[in-house]
Amino acid sequence: MRSLNRNKRLIHYALRSGEVANIDEYGNETGELTPAYEAATPLLCNVSAASGQDAVEAFGNFTGYSRTMYVADIHCPIDENTIVWFGVEPTEPHNYIVLRRADSKNGILYALQEVKVR
Repeated sequence: MRSLNRNKRLIHYALRSGEVANIDEYGNETGELTPAYEAATPLLCNVSAASGQDAVEAFGNFTGYSRTMYVADIHCPIDENTIVWFGVEPTEPHNYIVLRRADSKNGILYALQEVKVR
């Protein structure tokens, strides 16, 4: 699988940097943690229109995703804890999360699931 420049589309992603303790209205910690993310980073990559046959082979019978994303850089830091903005600006809430990562010698294939964030 090659990553032609004409097939690349712009996404933004944010890597998970840790967790932050939730604070209630009185300033006390609630004991719950919320994931914290780094700043959004732009990336040009190949994003599928929908899940296709090549994705079924790469991820087995796992069908809990709506798109796949291919990156030719084998050193791409995106992992299963990453959030993605595709088709929206990174100033809005993210609309995809990375569910799976399938790496090979020539690139990395990611399974993306669409989410609704308020």
